[in-house]
Amino acid sequence: MPNPLRCCLWLPLWLSTAVGAGTGPSPTPTPVAIELRVDVSDIDRNIQRVEQHIAVEPGPLTLLYPQWIPGHHAPTGAINQIAGLSLRSGDRVLRWQRDPTNMYAFHVDIPPGAQALDIEFQYFSPTAANQGRIATTTQMLALQWHRVVLYPAGRPVAQIPVQAQVRLPTGWSFASALDGAQRSGDTVRFAPTTLETLVDSPLYAARHLRSFTLDDGKAPVRLQAMADSPDLLQATPAVLAAHKALVSQADRVFGARPFAHYDFLLATSAQFSAIGLEHLQSSENGQPAGYLLGESPFIDNDLLAHEYVHAWNGKYRRPVLTATPDYNTPMRNELLWLYEGQTQYWAFVLSARARLRNAEQTQAVLAMLAATAQHRSGRRWRDLQDTVNEGIIEFNDAPQAWEDWQRSYDFYDESVLLWLDVDARLRELSANRRSLDAFARNFFAGGPSPRTLSTYREADIGAALTQLHAGEDWPAFLRERLDAHADYTAAALARAGWRLCYRAERNAAIADAEAAHDVSDFSYSLGLRIANADGRLDAVLWDSPAWRAGLARDTYLVAVNDTAWNRQRVQQALLAAQRDATPIRLLVRRGDDYRTVSLDYRDGPREPCLERITGTPDRLGAILQAR
Repeated sequence: MPNPLRCCLWLPLWLSTAVGAGTGPSPTPTPVAIELRVDVSDIDRNIQRVEQHIAVEPGPLTLLYPQWIPGHHAPTGAINQIAGLSLRSGDRVLRWQRDPTNMYAFHVDIPPGAQALDIEFQYFSPTAANQGRIATTTQMLALQWHRVVLYPAGRPVAQIPVQAQVRLPTGWSFASALDGAQRSGDTVRFAPTTLETLVDSPLYAARHLRSFTLDDGKAPVRLQAMADSPDLLQATPAVLAAHKALVSQADRVFGARPFAHYDFLLATSAQFSAIGLEHLQSSENGQPAGYLLGESPFIDNDLLAHEYVHAWNGKYRRPVLTATPDYNTPMRNELLWLYEGQTQYWAFVLSARARLRNAEQTQAVLAMLAATAQHRSGRRWRDLQDTVNEGIIEFNDAPQAWEDWQRSYDFYDESVLLWLDVDARLRELSANRRSLDAFARNFFAGGPSPRTLSTYREADIGAALTQLHAGEDWPAFLRERLDAHADYTAAALARAGWRLCYRAERNAAIADAEAAHDVSDFSYSLGLRIANADGRLDAVLWDSPAWRAGLARDTYLVAVNDTAWNRQRVQQALLAAQRDATPIRLLVRRGDDYRTVSLDYRDGPREPCLERITGTPDRLGAILQAR
């Protein structure tokens, strides 16, 4: 049987005007064209076969494999997962050579008279989590175009025209924000576009895929969901209503939509790896299998809100130093506390306004975020600003031995408190006439959809806040918190009318996270988080009672007070130590060595909560109220 990818006719593409965001007209026609054909039908072996036909001219040529992927904030291009690279011009096989210092660059000499280059290689979608994110199963797959393309160096990706097609597994359905799809059997061909738009428009495909319309207005919004089985696509009315409300509540914050149409690409699965990645007209979202049935952990219920906000914050408006011309120019992350941090704030707020979380769940999440920030001992040596570099520092994505002391991606969740502080301060100064809603509408506003890219610098953020209220030195306000080694958690909550407290009663968000990750979390008492399956210490907080007793991550807990451990027995030991003023004894194992340690902790079970500050305005309640 002939290969339908190889049979396809190559159509020359020419582009005289830049189609990508934020670029002007090209002075002359651009003789660069890519015909990209990808076969993703081999789901038994997770092999994606790639063929490219590129218009070229004789002479030296450098091909690049994408390294700096938009939204990753780090050089994460999975070049280790490609193989079989072959270059041909007509019947002639060409020798390629990898650059000696840049592993993502391949050099080749195009012979005289040659007008086209044919490329073949394979991309191996991981078959196990230790290889990377599982994005291909026997039921569903995700095709991220940056993983299956080489492109010529020296030209902005917004000016490289591409025509892409994909061969799907037999009978599968697909969803993508790409325009002009034409299907013939299992092969789908898309309209010509630019490499920038292609990479920004992933494709999801599955045996079981269902489309839900969330808004059918001028710029329609759809939820494209795939699942391991059809019953998991029977969304409940409450879940659908909340997602529709998310769209309408976002409109009330940001105003005009920056896209012509939008697709939430959603995988609800026990096999497909979790993901959250923003694109201008779509987003990639991975959630537990029961998400559409309302059964997923509510701590994750702001994921789709986060990625949707990115259409405005991160895709339409972007820090100038992240708006690079291609996928191999390094990005700089200085302003991720707005790009990601304010996005996470709006995800928290919009999930409450849309009822993706109820009021109790929302308070529990905020209490957990505040307690985590308060216990971030690493603030003593590393400020919040520096954490924006974490994706580059933590290049191998390995677990940290001392996560609270080393700090991690704190610019996400801790920035919720930063922007809560800004929001509450605006309301305080203006007698509730101004808020961060007004900042968002002004800062992320633009012309008719779809919009071209608009970049900003740090000074623009301060200027936009000053336009709302000139009585505050906003640049200093922000820098004081970003560069601080002090903890501003209490001040931010107090300005919103609340304080962080600790009590024995369970925090619903922590209990939800425990169930989702199969752990027992005693972070705010003993300073421990324990894996239920085998007793492995999943985290030990720096300078906590567990740390002072000499415990470290990946030690195994065997017994508590001479009895085999479980969560309930640790809880009972906490109560006994509080009542009898006696240390808690833990039998632990590290390697082949066993020892008993004593934890001199006597304050009982302790989990974070929020309580109102009497006599102060409830600005948090006003912020979370639906519009």
